[in-house]
Amino acid sequence: MLTEENIPKLHNQVAQRPLTMQYLGGKSRIVNNILDTIVRYFPNQNKFIDLFAGSGVVAFEAQHRGYAVTANDIQPYSATLLSSLLNPTSGNLSSIISELSKVTNKSLFSGDRENYLPEYFTELSFYNQIEHEQFNWESYKTFVDSALLCGGDAEAIENLKNSEKWTLFLAYYRNTYFGIYQCAEIDFLREFAENCAPEDKKHILACVTSAMTYCVSSTTHLAQFLKPHSYKSAINLIKKRSISIINETIKRLIALDSSLLTTEAKVLQQEFKSALDEITLDSETIVYADPPYFKEHYSRYYHVLDTFVLYDYPMLTFNKRIGSTTVGRYREDRITSDFGKKALAKKAFEKLIDICMNANAKLAISYACSSIVDSQFFFEYTKKKGLQMEVKEFSLQHTGQGQARHKNVTEYLFLISK
Repeated sequence: MLTEENIPKLHNQVAQRPLTMQYLGGKSRIVNNILDTIVRYFPNQNKFIDLFAGSGVVAFEAQHRGYAVTANDIQPYSATLLSSLLNPTSGNLSSIISELSKVTNKSLFSGDRENYLPEYFTELSFYNQIEHEQFNWESYKTFVDSALLCGGDAEAIENLKNSEKWTLFLAYYRNTYFGIYQCAEIDFLREFAENCAPEDKKHILACVTSAMTYCVSSTTHLAQFLKPHSYKSAINLIKKRSISIINETIKRLIALDSSLLTTEAKVLQQEFKSALDEITLDSETIVYADPPYFKEHYSRYYHVLDTFVLYDYPMLTFNKRIGSTTVGRYREDRITSDFGKKALAKKAFEKLIDICMNANAKLAISYACSSIVDSQFFFEYTKKKGLQMEVKEFSLQHTGQGQARHKNVTEYLFLISK
């Protein structure tokens, strides 16, 4: 556990952007190219709307370049992260950091979380085996596979809610996306945040969300968790699960507390058309849109983060073929996007372009053209509407999910105006 004495040392680790995420399709490698291009073609605008803001990379950089920023994302975890990342802190984070640095195992496994203490001791015994070079990975696999998790149906959820408080992650996800100790930390932090002032709560939730993406027992997302299938994979899994989420959260709180941000951004959590209806669009506005461009909806990759923020004991999807909850333990009410559906994507783009052009706003669309919509669509539609369009290309190399192979991808930036 982090102590108050070594907290100041962490200030040396603070990144320029205080809340980073392991995020699919993140723009951190090309954000400067994107904004430099937007400034070149749209030099007279001072308002910047990030319509599908995700992890906030582009919105954050736009804000630091002096734009008045509005950031929108329909996913609950993203809206929470953006609210923290793009707005100054309350000045109370130092006391929260101090309090979290004093958390003990007794606090973590207090209340109904104590029910899971025997399983934590078993988990700890495997960690000790590794230290003494006596690790039996097959026994660990048996332990992991034997976890009795909440089934995610109405009856199981009702029973859990009536019998336990603040154990959602222990009941739903232990030995899947996170280890037992980590789940206790997550449940503790969620309870802790709930008892803080709203201004502090959003920063705590955002920091935990960021930390979870680096501590998860997965590759680069939360769509599928890794399972031990060999000595090496079991060791790697235990290394991941030995990372303290509280420690990682404290690091991020320190980074936020050190932030020099003074301007505020407006943050929305809406479907894109509803967000545009709420925003005053005009000739001084740039709308930046980075919508999904593949059929696997983003909610599949980050459903666990939404569950942490909402803490709403979700119904889980059921796989009729195997007769049980789906392996990924997905929320039944996951959000989908028209941009991820081939039959609807072009109409969604047409609506987006029409709304922006009717308001005389500028529109910049980041898109990796795929089987859903190809680049020719943008040329044809803007020509049909008599609009001006410039196109810039950025070459990226994407790493395969958890694999060594790389894939070359061309990302387009379509700059559209009247």
